[in-house]
Amino acid sequence: MKRKLIVLPIVVLALSACNIEYEITSDFNYVNTDVSIKDTLESTHGRKAHVVFLYGQSNAEGSTRISYLESKDYDKYLEYSEGYNNVFINFVNHNKYTSDYSFTKCVLGKGYTSELFGPEMGIAETMHNTFKDDLTFIVKWTWGGTSLRYDWLDNHERGKCYNLAMDFSLKCTDYLLSKGYDVQIDGICWMQGESDSWNADEYAYYRDTISFVSGLRRDLSKYQKDIKFIDAAINSDDNVWPYAKVINDAKLKFSNQSILNYLIDTNAIGITGRTEPEEDIDYAHYDSLSMVKLGQEFGKILADN
Repeated sequence: MKRKLIVLPIVVLALSACNIEYEITSDFNYVNTDVSIKDTLESTHGRKAHVVFLYGQSNAEGSTRISYLESKDYDKYLEYSEGYNNVFINFVNHNKYTSDYSFTKCVLGKGYTSELFGPEMGIAETMHNTFKDDLTFIVKWTWGGTSLRYDWLDNHERGKCYNLAMDFSLKCTDYLLSKGYDVQIDGICWMQGESDSWNADEYAYYRDTISFVSGLRRDLSKYQKDIKFIDAAINSDDNVWPYAKVINDAKLKFSNQSILNYLIDTNAIGITGRTEPEEDIDYAHYDSLSMVKLGQEFGKILADN
């Protein structure tokens, strides 16, 4: 499967080893900025609500084919197709695909298109298994191909992606509070870095991560202090991302700065994009079983209270 990813600077590149075309654009003009969360939940009186924020680019958004999960792990496919009665998602993805600004049951098909899925499913599975008597709400705002440096940030301050994601996140959380839920933010999941891997400056990504996470925690502090930030390494396979090691070293450095910072070493635990689709392998995006595992690894850290 071929995807167009957004990176900077303004130029179109072809990475023949991955069969991926990189088109440069950062057009957020069609994003709905007048978001109102639709009232789809019943009111409650203090029921526990575990809230998870999921941000990032295409591997957070979900560029993994459901059809491959069906063929490789049919039982998991059936489980994820049914979803869980205590896990809901409200999402915005970058091709105008959303949950219509309402919390709906977290099932397959919440990726870049309805034929794709992301780490939300492994997160949902783990949260369901850990907190059977509580509800979990995944708030997902993702945008394929976006860089931390230029899209999520702007000169080390909040950028367009950041502002749109935070506005959506605040409105979702305020809505849950208005319905009477006892909100607990279990963490922020971040799967990003591929679009910054064209830069060999480790310190730049490290510094940008400090600015980014500081802003997140500051803006979410109205609800809760000491929020976990769970990062994931990008694919370090040859001929995929030019300076993957630089990005991953910066991620590791940041994770060591606080007990609230975590890093999933995706490469060490075998999360890859080496086999799918069979007819034209998309090395930039995770295979189906790897995407399941990524979500489960996020979930383990989220659920570890």
